[in-house]
Amino acid sequence: MKVSGIFFDLYGTLLRYGDMSSAWEEWLSAIHATLQDCGFQVSRDSLAGAWDGFFSRPEPLPDGDLTIFERRIQVACSDLGLSLDEPQARRVASAGVGSWHQHVTVDPEAVEVLKSLSDKTLAIVSNFDHPPGVHSMIDRHGLREFFDSVVISGEVGVKKPDPRIFSFALDKAGLNPAEVAYVGDTQEDMQAARAAGIFPILILRDPVALDFNARKQYQLPQMAIHDVTTISCLSDLKGLFR
Repeated sequence: MKVSGIFFDLYGTLLRYGDMSSAWEEWLSAIHATLQDCGFQVSRDSLAGAWDGFFSRPEPLPDGDLTIFERRIQVACSDLGLSLDEPQARRVASAGVGSWHQHVTVDPEAVEVLKSLSDKTLAIVSNFDHPPGVHSMIDRHGLREFFDSVVISGEVGVKKPDPRIFSFALDKAGLNPAEVAYVGDTQEDMQAARAAGIFPILILRDPVALDFNARKQYQLPQMAIHDVTTISCLSDLKGLFR
């Protein structure tokens, strides 16, 4: 396959999920502890109940310089009668995302594969509501040097499956969609790439080896994978782009 650029999803693609059941429990505990440190009195059970469906709620309207995730925290706390100012919202968000990220690791094949693709223009195109957390992960694991650009939905205001999210990386690279492949792990990744005119590549790791909560994202029986090139691991890419 001849392409000039390869764009990557981040979570579930270059980064792998660990025990996400524990991750979400620790995420909630970190947020609860930080709220208490900020002087707010709320039980962990009340917090868990009020935040059920936290990420499925409509995105809050922009307010100041806060990320979408920080605004979500402000809104959820408001439902509990807690009024967080911007510094407090940032502090709580950082604690929650930092705790959750302890259960997300770089795929052990990622660095070697990215090095092998150094003759291509590489970019990350990722959905995430808290961009500082993404940048922290990329820098912590030494991935930034491989990429021409990093596009995060929370920074550009467009989220997959909207194909416009690719325009930022395409413009930076000076490439047309037909010159690019996109590697992702979900149906919305494939839908967005197809709609953008980018060649979609679906990574389908062994779902038996995945934690249950991570496994659910694949939705294997429902996922439309016809006319999509599939790989089972990142190293399979080396055989596709010779």
